[in-house]
Amino acid sequence: MRILTNLTKAELDNLTSQPTAKAMIDKVKSEGKYIAEGDKEGAAAFVAARKQQKQEDALHISNEGMAALQKSKEAKSETTTINTDMVDRELEKLKEKKAKLEQELLTADEIKRQELQMQLDQVNMELTLKNNDAYRRQHSTIS
Repeated sequence: MRILTNLTKAELDNLTSQPTAKAMIDKVKSEGKYIAEGDKEGAAAFVAARKQQKQEDALHISNEGMAALQKSKEAKSETTTINTDMVDRELEKLKEKKAKLEQELLTADEIKRQELQMQLDQVNMELTLKNNDAYRRQHSTIS
């Protein structure tokens, strides 16, 4: 089997668009690489070498380019810390306020009880809104 190498698409299109295959046959005979039929090792070696060559061609980067690439990789590896302490304290205060209101609600008279129940409902709603990951992310500090 003969394999053509270093053939551009334009050359291949030109060869295949001709009315006869004479030009293609001549090109294969003169420039093709011969691999004996049934030579699996030779074919595998050719394919591996071709893949290696394509990778080297695609990845050929100058020394300056490699230095810039390395520098950008190092710059990207910075670490950031997200601090949710303020949000945690705010939620803890709300939970304490809730516990305090619930305790007062048990001992309050009827008029005071309605007011405390409204305050407790408001604290519960605020806790529901704030006790989630989205709120923590939005109100955290990044360092």
